[in-house]
Amino acid sequence: MTHRTALCGTTAILLTISGAASADVTGAEVWENWKSAAESVGQTLTPGSVDQNGDTLTISDLQITMDMPEVDISGAIETIEFKDNGDGTVGVSMSPSYSMSIAPTAEGEEVKIDISVSQEGLAMTASGTTAEIAYDLSADSMLIALSDLNVEGKDVDLTAQIALSDMGGEYLVKSGEMTEVTSEVTAANMTITADAKEPGGDGTFKMNLDYADIAASSDGALIMLVDPTALSAALADGMHTASSLTHGAASFAVDFQDSRDQFMLNGTADTGLFEVSLNADALAYAVGNTGLAFAMSGSEIPLPEIAASISELGFGILMPIVKSETPQDFGMNITLADLAVSDMIWSMIDGGGQLPHDPATLIVDVSGQANWLFDIFNPDTMMEVAGPMPGEVHSLDINEVRLAIAGAALTGNGGFTFDMNNLGTFGGVPAPTGALDLKLVGGNGLMDKLVAMGLLPEDQAMGARMMMGLFAKPGDGPDTLTSKIEVDGATGAVSANGQRLQ
Repeated sequence: MTHRTALCGTTAILLTISGAASADVTGAEVWENWKSAAESVGQTLTPGSVDQNGDTLTISDLQITMDMPEVDISGAIETIEFKDNGDGTVGVSMSPSYSMSIAPTAEGEEVKIDISVSQEGLAMTASGTTAEIAYDLSADSMLIALSDLNVEGKDVDLTAQIALSDMGGEYLVKSGEMTEVTSEVTAANMTITADAKEPGGDGTFKMNLDYADIAASSDGALIMLVDPTALSAALADGMHTASSLTHGAASFAVDFQDSRDQFMLNGTADTGLFEVSLNADALAYAVGNTGLAFAMSGSEIPLPEIAASISELGFGILMPIVKSETPQDFGMNITLADLAVSDMIWSMIDGGGQLPHDPATLIVDVSGQANWLFDIFNPDTMMEVAGPMPGEVHSLDINEVRLAIAGAALTGNGGFTFDMNNLGTFGGVPAPTGALDLKLVGGNGLMDKLVAMGLLPEDQAMGARMMMGLFAKPGDGPDTLTSKIEVDGATGAVSANGQRLQ
């Protein structure tokens, strides 16, 4: 993660920044803006020469260095030109290709990664003021390619690249105590490919990912952190970042094989989403796809092919990240909607066709409030926690739980608050108070079918029915059970449908 973030930051600085403004800037001012922005994220720009010739400022033999914890990053650009357009804007052009090198410095294997970046039809225009410079950019294509990978002095047989076409974008750089950068970038297509051979063996690995309609955005104020344990302090001082990436139709293919094993995976998706944000309040992360379909096969898979489709697949999390005595929001959601598997898989599970082959769904959506009692980014501060728990959970809302499979569906929702001062009533757990409503439709019918198929022993099915009779009562519809589980943290009482259980 550190290496990829550094690479993206370096590339962003080299490609520059956008928006729309009315005041005037000069080529020299834009160059100074580049240097300030680079310095704010720990980069150093060292030109071989700086020449002003008429309306054009030319930077030659530019060397870029970036010292980060456990990794060194460097790059070189042959020429960059800043040309005053005569209307208060500056045209920026640069060599059609440049190089970068990444070398981890942590103990372990000695690794060196060389990357080349090239673009065709790149056009950039800078406008605005020295405090706020906007950049418009476009490019016919861009290619980021791995030119060399060396491990312990030996070259690794790996080719990998990211290709983008028909790019356009806007960047805005605001100078201040922290350099603030916002961006909106689009690309008609992005393709990621990799091809590797096993060192000293006969194994091969190939991967191809293709995405249409790329749209990426970012907004952040960043500083260079020499000490990662100082992240909490930097966030408190105003450091923040938020990024998102969406895509349209996508396809993917992975192929591995050697003399012993093989594995293949192919699939498509209608859309995709990736979002991440970090600030003094929370860390938020979300990833998902819609219209996902895939098929896999291989020597370790006991079928000619496993194929499945999912209408929606997603995961998201929100969590506080700084030490605080004040409760803060947290949440998590998991979505696996309409999972349908091929008849070949059903034939192994249900050869007689006794079960409904409806798509399965799992949804979990919870939220609440909690706080950390120590700085989670600094392992040394764990010793500051006096009690048995590193944090406090004050409330939990179960917004939705849904599990539907083979004709049965379990749904639920509810909420609980927790008394952090009462750890005795429930054996060291903060005493909860609240209720959970549950509903099961088709549960008895599913158990009957599983018993008939020999997948569920009759005695276990009987025990499950007795348990459901204890916790549930008949609902309005056929084969429907409902249950309301209530907990009183003050007395320790637990009841189901008004019947005291504890």
